[in-house]
Amino acid sequence: MTRQLAPLGLIVAAALAQAAGRPGFAFYLLLAAIPVVVAVALGSYGDIVAGEGGSATHTALWTIGLVLIVATVALPSLASIALTGCLLLAGVQGALALATELRRPTSS
Repeated sequence: MTRQLAPLGLIVAAALAQAAGRPGFAFYLLLAAIPVVVAVALGSYGDIVAGEGGSATHTALWTIGLVLIVATVALPSLASIALTGCLLLAGVQGALALATELRRPTSS
């Protein structure tokens, strides 16, 4: 779960920069987020392959998020739409992670 915080922080910071009227700063934050999101997506996929309890849903959502981030960097005119999509995906992932944690039995 903690490895997902770095890309989420970059994406949220980029959205805040875009909302504050600093599209150049948002661009560089998203550019920095690309390798971080790739690492998280590959790590999630590696967990699935290694049988360490990875989630195919999380891997798919990170992959879609990566596509949206690359589209935002490549086509700045789509920045607000793609950033909104990234934030929605982050919300879905957060809800899924919370549901997983709530279903997990407590160890006493």
